[in-house]
Amino acid sequence: MQTARDYCREGRQQPLTPEGNEKARECYAKAIKDDGNYMPAYAEGSYVELRAYQNVWTRDREASLDEAERLADQAVALANDVNSGWYNDFRARWYRAMVYWNRGDFKTSFQEFDTARALITDPQRINKDTADLDADMAEAYIYYGDPETALALIDGAAARDPDHAYWHDWNRARAYYMAKRYDEALATIRGMSSPPNDTRLIEAASEAQLGHLVDARRIMSEFNKIEPGWTLQKSADYRYGDDAARDHWLDGLSKAGLK
Repeated sequence: MQTARDYCREGRQQPLTPEGNEKARECYAKAIKDDGNYMPAYAEGSYVELRAYQNVWTRDREASLDEAERLADQAVALANDVNSGWYNDFRARWYRAMVYWNRGDFKTSFQEFDTARALITDPQRINKDTADLDADMAEAYIYYGDPETALALIDGAAARDPDHAYWHDWNRARAYYMAKRYDEALATIRGMSSPPNDTRLIEAASEAQLGHLVDARRIMSEFNKIEPGWTLQKSADYRYGDDAARDHWLDGLSKAGLK
């Protein structure tokens, strides 16, 4: 018989697709049913709802964002409870930080990230966990409109964990684009061993801003084969802390041919 821990492990193994996200949602719901105090199920369930919101894998995006916040709040409540077994677990505040910036409340998000970082104390994991948290916080700074702070966080993460996960470089490439360092954005993506399809948006926008419109539209065509329903409006719907940052991103995508 599976336990809450087993269900969470199964949820983490699901692919990052609409179908995989739905399966992961089911796994975390089963974990909570098995153990209503299993904090990771709430935290990771929150991220499932956040992915549905970000990728428009749901008919009601705001309802998914609301559910992400509810689950993250429950994770924090368990992490604040000295008797829960999850007291001061940094993951709860980290996942809630992601919800806040997706709501556009960047200042509270940054505070939550900082609180989470202070709770990372396991000497065997402190470098990796801090690196991952900082690289994730960098994404919030990208949308806030401060790519230089984002790059500083990612540089620090790379120093802590040279064997970091691929998504650190994904965030680095986006930060380079937003800092108008297009050649460095392209070099970062092309240095990744298996970049996901979404990085083609950064690649195409960077080529477009460099005036390489034939290459930009070829790359965007490759992106569209995998994500035919993605549009300029969906890219615009993310919360930003700075309108100029949003406009810069949309300008590159539009020049590259995203409809």
